[in-house]
Amino acid sequence: MDERKHQIAQRFDAAQDYNAAADIQYRCAELLAERIREELAQSRPTRILEFGCGTGFLTEQLATAFPYSTLIATDLAPGMITRAQERLTDRPVTFRVMDGEYPDVDGPFDLIASSLCFQWFEDRPAALQRLCQKLAPGGSLMLTTLLPGSLGEWRSSCEQEGTPCGVPSYTDTSALQWEWPEDGSGMWDVTTLHDPVPNARTFLHRLRQIGASLPQSGSTPASLGVLRRAMRHFDRHHQAVTYRIGLGIFRKDTP
Repeated sequence: MDERKHQIAQRFDAAQDYNAAADIQYRCAELLAERIREELAQSRPTRILEFGCGTGFLTEQLATAFPYSTLIATDLAPGMITRAQERLTDRPVTFRVMDGEYPDVDGPFDLIASSLCFQWFEDRPAALQRLCQKLAPGGSLMLTTLLPGSLGEWRSSCEQEGTPCGVPSYTDTSALQWEWPEDGSGMWDVTTLHDPVPNARTFLHRLRQIGASLPQSGSTPASLGVLRRAMRHFDRHHQAVTYRIGLGIFRKDTP
């Protein structure tokens, strides 16, 4: 594990209050689970792999939708695995620590799924290729990720005050479309969600609560005074934060 992956795992390990602050993550998992049920209504998956399971929002939905499937749920952060296990003690799920970018689990799988983990990957095309090698012929990879425009209210507040922001530069769907492996076909849909927040302090606190406060690589931390200026700008102009969600669906070719 490289240093940045180690930092990501540490932040999520420390996110003891994740469930209390992860409203968008829960809504996004519900959105993805509904789409999975629609897409696979006529072809129940026998084996399912989830990467980036967090505390198990999507895991629970998958276990409910496909109770007779073998479900392996994985996450980079051991603390997240522990909290997911505690939540889902009555579900027949196998949990293990794994970096979804380097899946070291035996396939094949009829479904590989993930909600809001893909944006943390460092080399998306290579990771997609590795993941799709784990798919059975005709199998599906379905995931969600953040797109440009996400957290735009905070980014604009920082820009207005000349404050280092730290929000990652997310990739749009036109570029993501070219990253699908060649041994199948994929598409992206876009959904916009809004998270009401009373002020910038609450927004930043929620990011820390869910372990998502690690700034993008190379970002310079802002001084407290400069950060407060951005927070005041946010408070004057915004009462919600936007999340633009890309929902990707890839189907592997059959021989």
